[in-house]
Amino acid sequence: MNKKLLSLLVALFATTALVAACGGDDDSSSDEPAPTKAAYITEADGICSDGSTTIQDIQADLPSQDINDPAVQEIITNEVLPVYDEQLNSLRDLTPPEGDEEATAAIYDALESALQAVEDDPAAIGEASAFQEANTLAADYGLTVCGS
Repeated sequence: MNKKLLSLLVALFATTALVAACGGDDDSSSDEPAPTKAAYITEADGICSDGSTTIQDIQADLPSQDINDPAVQEIITNEVLPVYDEQLNSLRDLTPPEGDEEATAAIYDALESALQAVEDDPAAIGEASAFQEANTLAADYGLTVCGS
């Protein structure tokens, strides 16, 4: 696989993880206090790291380096996007630090838009601009693996 495609897939994964990491259910019935921002970032970045490993394994088995190759696009749709969706769901299950609900929601929204663009056109995964907003929001939030 060429380095550019691998880099784009890793960037997509990181963005997805980052966006997802910034949100979570606000379950007021929970007796557990909201985590600190540092603890939240550590947990979210761990989720992103795990997903990144899975994506790299998928990339290693791509039949082509051409993002426009129908076989590659099928893998993006059927294997890569489900990893991102699962990662996003795991990140959303995290309880965000108190007061960070809006910031994490903005990250989720940006990531969901990017993932929808890739679902609509798998070649969009190669467009850096597709994930730029989500990556920027994640980095601004302080995530280091997610969105990198």
